[in-house]
Amino acid sequence: MVFPHRFTWFLLLSILTLTVQSASAAPTPGKAPVNITADSLAHDAAKGVYIAEGNVLVTDGSVTLHADHVTYHIQEGTAEAEGNVRLSSDEEQVTADTVTYAMESQEGTITNGTVFIKSRNLWIRGATLEKRGENRYTAEKVSITTCDGEDPDWSITGRKLDITIEGYGTAHHVMLKTAGLPVIYTPYLLFPVKIKRQTGLLAPLVGYSSRKGLDIIQPLFVTMGDSMDATVYTNYMTERGLREGVEFRYMASALSRGIFSVEGLDDQKIDDGTSANSDYGYDGSPDRTNTDRYWFRGKADQELGGGFKAKLDIDWVSDQDYLREFKDGPGGFDATQDEMEEFMGRTLDDYTDTVRTNKLSVTKTTNAFTASLSGIWNDDVVARSQDTEDSTLQQLPTLTMTQSRTALGTTPFQVSVTGGATSFYREDLTDALYDGERTYVLPKIYMPFKVGAFSVDPSAGVKGLWWDIDTQDSADALSGTHSAAVPEFSTDISTEFYRIFNTDADWADKARHRIKPTLTYDWQDRLEESEYPRFDSIDEIDGKNQITLKLDSILTSKKNGEGLPVYRDLLTGTISQTYDIQEEQESDPTKWRNGLTQEPFRPFYAELIFNPAMNLSFKFDGTWSWYESEMLTQNTSLIMGTEETRLFSISHRKKRDPLESIHESLNITPSTSYESTNSLVARFKTDLFDRITLDCDYERDIEENEDIKKSVGVTYTSSCWSLFTRYEDSTDDTKIVFGVELTGLGGFDSSYDAN
Repeated sequence: MVFPHRFTWFLLLSILTLTVQSASAAPTPGKAPVNITADSLAHDAAKGVYIAEGNVLVTDGSVTLHADHVTYHIQEGTAEAEGNVRLSSDEEQVTADTVTYAMESQEGTITNGTVFIKSRNLWIRGATLEKRGENRYTAEKVSITTCDGEDPDWSITGRKLDITIEGYGTAHHVMLKTAGLPVIYTPYLLFPVKIKRQTGLLAPLVGYSSRKGLDIIQPLFVTMGDSMDATVYTNYMTERGLREGVEFRYMASALSRGIFSVEGLDDQKIDDGTSANSDYGYDGSPDRTNTDRYWFRGKADQELGGGFKAKLDIDWVSDQDYLREFKDGPGGFDATQDEMEEFMGRTLDDYTDTVRTNKLSVTKTTNAFTASLSGIWNDDVVARSQDTEDSTLQQLPTLTMTQSRTALGTTPFQVSVTGGATSFYREDLTDALYDGERTYVLPKIYMPFKVGAFSVDPSAGVKGLWWDIDTQDSADALSGTHSAAVPEFSTDISTEFYRIFNTDADWADKARHRIKPTLTYDWQDRLEESEYPRFDSIDEIDGKNQITLKLDSILTSKKNGEGLPVYRDLLTGTISQTYDIQEEQESDPTKWRNGLTQEPFRPFYAELIFNPAMNLSFKFDGTWSWYESEMLTQNTSLIMGTEETRLFSISHRKKRDPLESIHESLNITPSTSYESTNSLVARFKTDLFDRITLDCDYERDIEENEDIKKSVGVTYTSSCWSLFTRYEDSTDDTKIVFGVELTGLGGFDSSYDAN
């Protein structure tokens, strides 16, 4: 029976039951039927097949088969397609001369065909390809690439291909070709074909340096369900040995998550101060004689229920050089710092800090009340690793309670209370360093009101402090119990002016200029340092009697568009000046702020942020000394482009020690070096040509008159590959780095230590 016109046949179970009772081409329960469309369709009941000719379309769920001729075997559910064959699914697209395809098992044979895996933009071409299920292909001889077109920029040819989507691909006797010419041969290749995160090897890193020799890092990513994963990495260094580590992450809920990492190394090198080992230490760092090296770090947030939350921070490293030694690469400090900030929202101490913070806290929060119990251990890495006296101040534990500013009934008054108790501990006491317990409470009362256009916010309070001090010498005057009551008073007077302008500019339809002046008076009684203990900012009370005038100015633009209007702060400025009445009235030079000259006018502060365009920003802040007639600090930066795709940026940071000018004017020779800095950092990135990008970095220490870092890199980017090279010269090293990345298959990079 032949139908010579185009129509649609639905192979429904009921029809098949009536017409081809012995065939089993009916869909399985719950599965949609097969649909065949063609110019003509013939049914051979004896053979149990349908024969479709001309513009054939076979549809089975998300799978579609186009061809000039299709023979469909009803019982097997298999389609034999010839002529302009196209087989498509959600993830794959196949073109071939002929295809034999089993709809149910999704297995088949492809002759003279091409498979396109959409998520990876991966093309697989071969004379004979075997499809082995939904996600797997094999072939004896094959060519693969992620480049579009018949003549790809690069391709990889090989034998015995076995590729699994959401898994890996493997091939033997692999040759990398560019422009059809062989470039690199490898007897075996493993490459990822993943869309979702999945257990498997990550791209390895290979390098060489004078400190480590041949340096190979191989990470392995392991999934443990939707809410947990781990990364295991092995780092082999010919000069140092085997470094191994693991990072574990989990997310039990939006408020309960954690990340922990541990690694270790039995180092083959030490730094004992001799010339033979001088390459394995760092300038300004003590000798390192230990070979057992490690780093354990982690952060966790845990919701405990009932409004309680816990936080844990761990940072424990074997020696002061470890984080400088392993700053880069998987498991390095930079990668860990980025991971902590992104996943936990907080960071570790800087890699140069030799005192590392470890903290556990439990916090209870309500609308206006917060209570926290915490323990802080500041690990002095140098003292521990060198086995020397450790006088680092620890807080074991600290209890703090805060009642935020709250209205006092129906009165015009508001109240707040802050208090806490801390047990301070030092492993080793000295004549000047002591420990003990301290308790304090600070109740404050506020009475905000308005006078015309002015807002007035006065407040008064008394800080009560109690200490129980342990000293090295029990006869010390600070030993034993002490108490103090420190009154304080403050008031703010502020007002605000603004004006809205209509503009004819392209960048705005309207602009608003807002000016807010604020006058602040602060007073606090003084605690004499010789009479009372001091641990931190809570009891380091030098007194206060000062007036501050501050002026804030903001110019905001409004541009109407098709949707919501766009607002941008075009210009933001702040100036501030403080006059220190206490300094002006003080007759004892030892109590002046710098101990040498009386300077009641504090440095003048100014800040300016200018955003003339969406991707252009200028920032400046600085302080000016009225007495030295010079800038004490100044920070200037210009950024073009976004933070992610920065085209150009330059920043200048300068800090002058105030004592430097004072010593010069008084002809005093300093006993220690000045804390002055002056540095310049510039970054530049631009497209030289259509596919060639130039990027440059430059850092200079102007104070020391030396370059910190100079680097220049060039990257060529094609649609399916990129090639880069970079020259970098820093104070510690000089490197030439080069690499190539094949889009979709990862890359290879190498570095040459020019030293």
